[in-house]
Amino acid sequence: MKKPSAPPLPVPPPSGPQSLGWGWRAVAATMAFTVVATVVLAFVIRGLASMFGFKPGTALVSPVLYLLGTAIYLAVIAGVYLFAARRAGWAALGLRAAHWSSYLLVVPLFVLEVFAIFTVNTQIRRLVGSFENPQMDAITGGQALSRGDVAMLLVLIAGLVPFAEELFFRGMLYPLLRQRFGALGAVIFSAAIFAGVHFIPILLPALFIVGLCLAFLRERSGSIWPGVCLHALQNGMVIIALGATTA
Repeated sequence: MKKPSAPPLPVPPPSGPQSLGWGWRAVAATMAFTVVATVVLAFVIRGLASMFGFKPGTALVSPVLYLLGTAIYLAVIAGVYLFAARRAGWAALGLRAAHWSSYLLVVPLFVLEVFAIFTVNTQIRRLVGSFENPQMDAITGGQALSRGDVAMLLVLIAGLVPFAEELFFRGMLYPLLRQRFGALGAVIFSAAIFAGVHFIPILLPALFIVGLCLAFLRERSGSIWPGVCLHALQNGMVIIALGATTA
């Protein structure tokens, strides 16, 4: 009597970038798309502003720069969709539900993050003699913020910016880094990249700390939503503080 044959062994899934549905070329394409869109949008918005008599201004609170900033982050989201989500789906980028325990970590991580950033920035001040965050002047232009300004900035900086940045850095970039370097390496390298692309040398240590916390949440939860919450909380507190100190 013939013995029944053993069931075939399962074939392991592919482990390269294509198993995600996107790769490093898609990351580069998303960045290139954002740069080109920024240039095009800058010309369009500047032309419209000139047509209607609006001055560009020098700070984000000016209508022209606010509109341009909004358009740039929408371009980031559009790039992620075109080169990753359209093929792999949003869930593959971390747009999925997270366990409630990951959300409970948001506030403690925020407190830890603030303490670590304060400590690092204090040491920088001792070394260089002063510490000024250039982002503050870029947002306010040295002007007092009205309640309307604060509300508009919260929509952009505590709403759209956290979602777009988490979607790209922790949604699209992080899984590729994890495939190549493992969990620890991905957390460190993604934090370094996140800090570096802001192009603000004095803020590199603080941004690296922020990137570590956000990548940790991504790794622990498998979702970008807890990171979006943390990112929104920290950005929102900055805007509220600016509104209170410049009023």
